[in-house]
Amino acid sequence: MNNFHKSTDFFDKLFETSENLPTLPGIAEKLLQAFQKETPEINEIGEILSTDPTLSAKVLKVVNSALYSLPSKITSVNHAIRMLGFNSVINLALSFSLVSKYNTKASKILDHSLFWKDSLIGAIAVKFIGEKIIKSFSNDIFFLGLLQNIGFFTLNCCMPKQYDLVMAQFHKNGSQVHEVESQILGFNHMEIGEYLVKSWGLPDTFYTPIGYHHFPQKLKSARDDIHTLTKILYLSSLYIELFNHSSDVVLQMATIEQRSKAYGFGETIDTYEVAKSINRQASEILPIFDIEFKDENEYAQLLERAKDEIANLSRKLINNLLDQRQEIHLLRQQVGRDGMTNLNNHQRFRELLQQEISRSHRYNHTLSVIFADIDHFKSVNDTYGHLAGDRVIKIIAGCLKKELRESDHLARYGGEEFAVILPETDKDDACLAAERLRKAIDSLRIAHEDGFIHVTMSFGIALLKPDEKISLDELISKADSALYNAKNQSRNRCVLFGSKK
Repeated sequence: MNNFHKSTDFFDKLFETSENLPTLPGIAEKLLQAFQKETPEINEIGEILSTDPTLSAKVLKVVNSALYSLPSKITSVNHAIRMLGFNSVINLALSFSLVSKYNTKASKILDHSLFWKDSLIGAIAVKFIGEKIIKSFSNDIFFLGLLQNIGFFTLNCCMPKQYDLVMAQFHKNGSQVHEVESQILGFNHMEIGEYLVKSWGLPDTFYTPIGYHHFPQKLKSARDDIHTLTKILYLSSLYIELFNHSSDVVLQMATIEQRSKAYGFGETIDTYEVAKSINRQASEILPIFDIEFKDENEYAQLLERAKDEIANLSRKLINNLLDQRQEIHLLRQQVGRDGMTNLNNHQRFRELLQQEISRSHRYNHTLSVIFADIDHFKSVNDTYGHLAGDRVIKIIAGCLKKELRESDHLARYGGEEFAVILPETDKDDACLAAERLRKAIDSLRIAHEDGFIHVTMSFGIALLKPDEKISLDELISKADSALYNAKNQSRNRCVLFGSKK
């Protein structure tokens, strides 16, 4: 099963040009190679780790911490492997080597130390929740928790200038980060993280949950264990936000509790107890990773106050607060939506097109735009009535959306006119896409009373080449002109701007 939202070919090309792509440290690669053998040997793993005494010592320190709560002290790496298994020890070692390698820099956008602090809190949360939820629990999911936002880190490393634009837009409009990433870059940190972790040779129990951890509901066909891990990862991301000083602790704890119940974990997970355990374990574990965590007492007090406040609030009020949060998010999304079709509206289309024009120049890709208009739509309204006309528009909107890629942008431009943005699409592919849309509409038979309504559409196509310096309005004008020509050529056809046909 291919879980990638965007093709691996796309990311292959993207990463080929990057000099700052995060890679596993040398010792980590050796550990993975040794582990992936048909019969991994304890002594071989121990010998590899012994080449880095500091790493071995840190692994043992964590193994002997409250994170594992073993009945007796572990005195060697081999002893740790026998007690916890290959997976647990190797993934701990991978965690240390990765954090150590990339905890030395800071950029304008990203404080590396803060990033790893959040990641380690997520790792602790995943392990703690996993122990409660998963019957055949494996300690190696600590590493999964650590890697959940590795795509965010990767984007900061590989394209800092572009990501600066993402963060500026994120702080401006209050949308979720992954939504802004998709709008500006054409992909998000989850997709990047999924690709990167798979390229390291880690299994689907790692890369698939990472690819969907902000919206588990979008993961359709996958094994039950992967679905469970994805939900756990999502909950851990909520705990990361809980330990962010900018979050509303009461509301965040209520959100976690609500989501836990929705996933069927409510009887197993006590939100407050999990938060308290994360806080306690973070104060012990983070310093071993050379990450400062000095807020244990402050967080403990915040959590206690939040617990008391939630207890004093009626359940109805908490649900109202959560509903309000969701409504605010939906309202932000709906500002750029057409009320009838729920597609992007005219204004949102212009915003998206400007972003894609910038991306086209930045990445040297051709951009295509399609304008489409329902043929003789006035006669539809005159013959069948305006209610039927509205229904036709809605059905056509759904049909067009179904035929397009997830990365394409579809908008209702106005009245019976639609517009499509096709990122990274050349002339031939744009013409094929337009023809596919035309045929799909032509084949529609829209039921109405005792018969059917048949409509067609005309399509105008315009291209923006990477080296072509034209404005947004000029590109729109080209597409509109091509559409006009299609209308003049007996309609129900596709015309490319500048083409004689």
